[in-house]
Amino acid sequence: MKHIAPESANLKIMFNHCYIPRVLLKTPIIKRNLTLLFLALSSCNYYQEFSQPEITKSLAPKESHIRTIAILPFKNQTDNEEISTILREAVFRNLSLKGYDLIKLKQIDQRLKMASYHTKEINIIGNYKLGRILEADALMYGTATKCSKLFSVIYSRITIGAELELVDTFDSKTIWKANHEELTHSGTPPMSPFSIPEKIFESSINVRDKVIGDTANKLAEKIVKGIPECEIYEVLPDYSIEIEDVGNSKVVHYKVQPNDTLFKIARKFYGQGSMWKNIKDANDDIQSTSLKIGYDLVLPGVPVLTNINDTKLYDKDNYTKAVYKVKWGDSLYNIASELYHDGRKWPVIYEENKGEIEDMNELTVGQALIIPLSSYHNSTPITHIIE
Repeated sequence: MKHIAPESANLKIMFNHCYIPRVLLKTPIIKRNLTLLFLALSSCNYYQEFSQPEITKSLAPKESHIRTIAILPFKNQTDNEEISTILREAVFRNLSLKGYDLIKLKQIDQRLKMASYHTKEINIIGNYKLGRILEADALMYGTATKCSKLFSVIYSRITIGAELELVDTFDSKTIWKANHEELTHSGTPPMSPFSIPEKIFESSINVRDKVIGDTANKLAEKIVKGIPECEIYEVLPDYSIEIEDVGNSKVVHYKVQPNDTLFKIARKFYGQGSMWKNIKDANDDIQSTSLKIGYDLVLPGVPVLTNINDTKLYDKDNYTKAVYKVKWGDSLYNIASELYHDGRKWPVIYEENKGEIEDMNELTVGQALIIPLSSYHNSTPITHIIE
C-alpha cells in the first residue's frame, strides 16, 4: 500500500472540497500553482484589529482653565505627503465632540503665517508665545509616524500611526499624551478559483485614498477618546463687571467667565495681555494662571468714568480702556456721540461688551461697560440699531 503523508492528505481533502474542474487539475503547471496558492493562503492569519491607543500621560485639565485648544500642523515622518494633513483634520473632527472650543485649522495657519513662523519652527517658538499668538489655552502637537500600504494580489493592508501631545500654554506642562497605530486590511482565502478576481478587486479597493482617510479617522476617534472631556458651563446670569466704592475711589471687579484666562482678561480691560501679572499680584488667592469660574477678581488701575466726559482726564497713551456705569437715557449711539463725536462709531463700544449687552437697542441702567478711550476705524458697522 502506498503511504500518503499527512500534509498531502490534507491537501488532497482541500482540493476535493473546492469547486475546481478536475480537468484543470490534470494540467501539472496549474495543479502545482494552485497547490502553492492554497499553501500560501493557509499560512496567512487574518485578524480584525481591536487595538487601543497607548496613553503615556493623562492629567485632567483644570476645571476652568483649559477651554480653547489649537491643533498645530502635524509633523510627518512618512513618505506620504498628505497623511499629516489628513490626520490633523481627523483629530479636529473628533476632538470637537469633547466640548472644547477649537480654533479653526485655517485660522491657526493664517496666524502662524502672519507671525512669519514656518511649520518647522513650531517646536522652538515656545508654548507660551504660541499660545498668545493663537489665543489658546492648550496646544495639540501631532506627528504622523507611519503610513504604509501592502498590496499582494488578494490581500492588502494599510497601517497609519500617530503620536499626539496636549500641552498647557502657560506652564508648558503636558496634559495628555498618547500614540497609536490603526490597521485596516482586506483579503480572505478564496473558496474557489472563480472568486479570486473578486478578492483581487476587493484588495485593490482597500488601498484607495478613501480607505486611508477612513483609517486615519478611526485612529483619531480611538486616540482622542482618551482626552478628558471639557465640562460645559452656562454663562453666569448676572453681569460680570461691577464697580465698588472704596472710600473716595472706585475699584473694578470682574467675575471669571467660561474660557477666561488672565491673559484674555488683561487684554479685555487694559488692552494688553502682558498685564496679566498685575491682576495676579492684586489677587493673593490666585496660586497660578488657572481660574475658577465665578471667581471675583480685583482689576487694579482700571479707570472708572463717572461721566463720559471724564475720558479727557486720562492720558490715552497710558490708558486705552475704562469702565462706565450706564445711566438713565444712555444708549450706545449717545455714548459714542459724546465720546467719539460720531454716533455711528457705536459698534466700537458694542464689540467690547457683546457678552454684557443683551439688547443693543436698550442698555440696562446700572450695568458696567468697558469703554475704549479712542475709536478705531476697522469696526464693522451694524445698521439695525435704533438711534
